[in-house]
Amino acid sequence: MSDGASVTGRIVAPLVNPNEPESQVIELGVESFSAISRGQIVCTLETSKSTVDVESEYDGFTGQLQVSLFDRIEAGELICEVFDRRPSPSTHTAPVGSGSSGPRMTHKAERLARELGVDLALLPADRFVTEREVRRVAGVGAGAVELAPSITAAIGAGSVAVYGGGGFGRSLIDVIRAMDGIEAACVVDDGLEPGETVLGVPVAGGSAALAVLVESGLALAVNAVGAIGRIQRRVEVSARLADAGLRAATLVDPSAAVAGSATLADGAAILPQATVWSAASVGAGAIVNTGAIVSHDCHVGEHAHLAPGAILAGHCEVGDETLVGMGVTTRPGLRIGARAIIGNGAVLTEDVPDGTIVSAGTIWPK
Repeated sequence: MSDGASVTGRIVAPLVNPNEPESQVIELGVESFSAISRGQIVCTLETSKSTVDVESEYDGFTGQLQVSLFDRIEAGELICEVFDRRPSPSTHTAPVGSGSSGPRMTHKAERLARELGVDLALLPADRFVTEREVRRVAGVGAGAVELAPSITAAIGAGSVAVYGGGGFGRSLIDVIRAMDGIEAACVVDDGLEPGETVLGVPVAGGSAALAVLVESGLALAVNAVGAIGRIQRRVEVSARLADAGLRAATLVDPSAAVAGSATLADGAAILPQATVWSAASVGAGAIVNTGAIVSHDCHVGEHAHLAPGAILAGHCEVGDETLVGMGVTTRPGLRIGARAIIGNGAVLTEDVPDGTIVSAGTIWPK
């Protein structure tokens, strides 16, 4: 490097909570291109359940910080590099698109994107883009997909592809089996192999199988990515299903109570014993999980998730892509902002701003 500075270490985001791979930067303890010492707090990260100080393991000087205050980052993502001498900003600039106008990328991801000719506008702008994300957008390694004859032969008007074979996927398979007029034709999951089954439902393959399923006559899909603490992943899956030409099926377990005056958008999932009552509305891709209650005149935004046992009093609003944890309760008429995380058991007595993390078991406002 032209300024003679050499990298002596990398500071990355830790896994703060095993159930939430994403955390939010709530404090910054250093600046770009500044002196740093071993044990110094670089930043403070918070999830719905816990807070952790990220300390430097190195003496030296920081490079360009890869995070800003209130950013959401995933475990393992780069916070900054540490150099043996103060690096020059002119030779150690921020990653491509590190401003608000475009994607923020690791240097390796930037090089790979240019090598593969990936349009940067197709990459997510809400987080740092990794090589894996670049390869996904570029379609590297997708390969040809051939469906098992038993899957194509069984596709009918009510057939549904379940995208995601984890715990939430199994839950939705049981909901589908309890409903009339639809059936789970197959599971699509990049982590499973064709020939495997999930609760007896055959795995068609990974994302590359979607196009082949559509060509075979499949019209419906459900987004079975629960994405606790990482709702953006669920949003991405919904977009992927729509891009493939699949319509999002709306699921309502027969044991749930849904008022005749309530409205459910495409892709909403209402699980066992949940309640959606008079004049309430649930947005596209939203989840009202087991035993959750959406009282009269409430609105639940797109891709929001009310975890088991959450209770919204009347006339409440939940913003898009917000997680309301297990057992949360609210007073009537308040608004929970978009992309907020409300920890399990919290009690909300006032409005919650967009992007806020409310710790588990607390009374809001503090």
